[in-house]
Parts: sequence; C-alpha cells; structure tokens
Amino acid sequence: MRLEELLRFDQIIIQCHDDPDADAVASGFALLEYLKSQGKEPRLVYGGSRPVSKSNMLLMLQLFQIPLEWIRPTEQLPPPELLVTVDCQAGQNKVAPLPFRTLAVIDHHQVPDPQALPPLQEVRSNYGACSTILWDLMRQAGFAPHRRLATALYYGLYMDTKQFQDISHPMDKDMRDGLKIDRDAILRLQNANLSLEEITIAGQALSSLHCDPERRFAVAQVQPCDPNILGIVSDMMLEVDTVDVCVAYCMLPEGAKISVRSCLADIRADGLAQWIARDLGGGGGHLTKAGGTLRREKLEDTCPDIGWDGLSGAAGRLIYRRIVSYFEDQIVVRPGDYQPSPQDAVYRKKQVVVGYVPAEQLFPAGAEILVRMLEGDITLEVTPGLCMMIGVDGEVYPNTMEKLERNYRLLDQPYVIESEYSPTVYHTATGEAKQLAAYARCCVARETALIRARQLDCRAKVFTQWDPESPMLGQAGDWLASRLEDAQDVYIIKNSIFEKTYEREA
Repeated sequence: MRLEELLRFDQIIIQCHDDPDADAVASGFALLEYLKSQGKEPRLVYGGSRPVSKSNMLLMLQLFQIPLEWIRPTEQLPPPELLVTVDCQAGQNKVAPLPFRTLAVIDHHQVPDPQALPPLQEVRSNYGACSTILWDLMRQAGFAPHRRLATALYYGLYMDTKQFQDISHPMDKDMRDGLKIDRDAILRLQNANLSLEEITIAGQALSSLHCDPERRFAVAQVQPCDPNILGIVSDMMLEVDTVDVCVAYCMLPEGAKISVRSCLADIRADGLAQWIARDLGGGGGHLTKAGGTLRREKLEDTCPDIGWDGLSGAAGRLIYRRIVSYFEDQIVVRPGDYQPSPQDAVYRKKQVVVGYVPAEQLFPAGAEILVRMLEGDITLEVTPGLCMMIGVDGEVYPNTMEKLERNYRLLDQPYVIESEYSPTVYHTATGEAKQLAAYARCCVARETALIRARQLDCRAKVFTQWDPESPMLGQAGDWLASRLEDAQDVYIIKNSIFEKTYEREA
C-alpha cells in the first residue's frame, strides 16, 4: 500500500489501540501529519475504558503537540469514509470497535488470518515498530518529517524495541540512525518512564534471583509490568560479580516477555533470545542486549501447568532449561585451530549468478564501514583488494579481489539484488550511506570454486577471518563450510542458501 492511495477519501479517522503506547501514537501522528499536508482533516483517536495516564505518554503528547482523542465507551461515532488502524488490527483484543465504510491497516504485529486483511493494508511483521513502516511509507511519498514528528517516531521505535535492545531489522536501524531528532525531548521522556511502583517491582524481582554459579547466568521473575522494567532488572542483574548472562521475564496477557543481557563475547544476547524463543515466538537485538516474546498459545501447549496469575514457575523452568542447553548444545570454531572433519564432503558452487562490489568503489582505503543487511550489521576496514560478495538472498560477506578472480568469472553487467532490504554501507566516521545495488556487478563461480562442508546437528558459533570479534551463528540444519584451498577460511552457510548455490562434487 502507498499513502497516496488514502487521498481519495475525505472523512478519515486514524485509530490507535486502547491504552496506546509510544509506537502507536507516533505512527498515528505520522499518518495524521502526512494527510494534513495533503489538505485532509483527519482525526487521531483511541478507545478503551480509560484515558492515557502514564506519565511518559502524557509528556509525549504535550512535547510533540499530538491531538490524540479518547473515544469513551458510550460515545457513538458516525462511520467515516476511511478508518485506518495503526499498530493494530480491527477486531483484535484491546482495539475498540469503531464503525467504518472502508478499512485500512498499517501494523507490524503478526497476522492471525492474512485472508482477513482488507485490500488497503501494509503489514510488516518482522519490523520492530510500526513507526518504521510509517517512516518508510512517508519516504516513498516524498514527505519529510518535521523535527517534532521525527523525534516522536524515534521514541516510538525506542520504546517498542525495549530501548533498541530488540532492534534487528535493518530498516529499523536506518530510521534510528537517519532521523534528525530533539535529543533534549528524548532525555525528558526517558526520565519520565518509571514510577515508584515500578521501582518496587524491580526490587522484588532482584530479591529472588535464580543463579547457576557454574555457568554464571541468572534468571529473574518479574511481576506483570511495562516491558521496559524488564530491561532495568536485567541491567542490574548483570552488575552482580558472579553473573555474565541473565534473563528477566514477566507474564503478560499476550505471552511471556523476556529481556536478555550478556557480557561474554561468545554468548550473544540476540542469539540467546532467539534460542529461548524458538518455536514459541520471536527474539532479537544486539550482541549484549536483546529481548523477545514467548507467545501465550505456544507456551500453553508446551507447559500445560503454566499460570497467568502474575508469575509462572513453569515458564521460568522452561527459560532456565533453554539457557542451560544454549551453553551445552553448541560448537565454537575459531580460525587458526579449525580442523576439517572426516564427515565433510566437497561441494561445488552452482553456476548461479551472484554479485560483488570492490570496497574502494564505495569509500577510500582506511575508512571504517558498517555493512547493513537483513542478517545483521558487520563492521570492516576498507583495505586494498577488499570486496563484498552479494548472495542470492541479498546476504553480504567480505572477500578479496584475488580470491574472487580466482574462483569467479566477472561479468560486465549490473547485479540485481533480490531482497526485502537492499544492503547499505555506511561510512562510520561521516555517516554517509551508499546502496550496494548501485555498484553491484555480476559474477559466476568457476568450476574450481570448491568448499568442504557438513550439515550441523547443533548450534555453532564461528569466528571468521574477516570479523574475529562477532561470530556467525548457525543452527541445526545450516552448513559449516571452509574453502578447499584454505581450511582456516571457515564460515556458516544458511541451509536455504546452501541448497540454492551448492551441489556435491562428483
């Protein structure tokens, strides 16, 4: 959906979910400002049993001059020509039923039944915040947010990703890094987040830690609370001298929220969050800070004795067991000490067209660059001969022109990147950004492009030659590979990519 499609309607109401949070309000405010710039007179509303009362939300409305209206349960609205729900979907719990003639949806939550969505919809369930969707739609429409709106969008993402702890999608990172915001306003909002009651909740959680002294991790149960309190609890847990990894969790109506922290290089917080939430929900974030959700219906199937009356020992035991398995069920590989296994077979790269970009076409030698892609960010120094390979799913990995020319035939034609997100390269010192798609050329593997590989039956962390600080993470089913000519050039290939690009050598 494009925002221009909404302009054919005159009477427009934008609806946030009940008890709106910062992301819902920022998203609604963005759509309101865009429509007003196009000569429309929309209303921004929410329903529910009570008006907004949380201190940070009241301050947000005041600072950014957001005309948010509360529709009381007894109030009847005439059906507008268009009702747009933002950060929610009509018919869901905590979304007051409002009349409409035409419905549109802009949301980042999971869709229980995609067939039930209206024709006018933009749902991106892998985004960290609905604010990012509105930011991207406004960019497509050529509408630049003013400073108040930019700061509201930033705060919406900040709050919905637990202070950027859960941020993983590159588009969320692009918005976070690209907005010109009022940092004084953000500081004021940060200082308005906690009440005395919430500080008391954090203290109670910290008084009942469950620690594993051998593996040096801890788990804390927290009373139902604003998920941001979980981050405060987990930050404080990590201050304990015998704790290197920790998880705080609480039970909410939609499921269990978790906040993960790690100060170990080989235990990534985002990887642990994904491991805990596997098959039950989703998780992600950064190397040291992450979070996630274990969905209620999945938990109830997994833990029949789970309770939703505040705290749940069943969920805590499941989280504890999964942390233990995360420590135990893995292999760690570092360049320099890797030995190919007898299980490894030789595979040849298929004649699949992939892309490449010499790094010095983007930025001069010596520059530090950040490469952003769906799989995450990697930081590199531009050195003579460095190039970036672009795979069939838009994944990016470093190489050298020497190895490239030895193993690939270079073609004189542009490479079209087919990916949900077009990889972007940032100069870390200046912030200048360049799209790889504008520079990518095609190449095809020679018959001599051979690797040794085996399929993983457990998790793996591989510290590569090109990034010895941040390991590549593999799951059971992915492939551990090394170049035939250099066994220490070892890396992970996702199973979906391996099947598309490699075949066993006869």
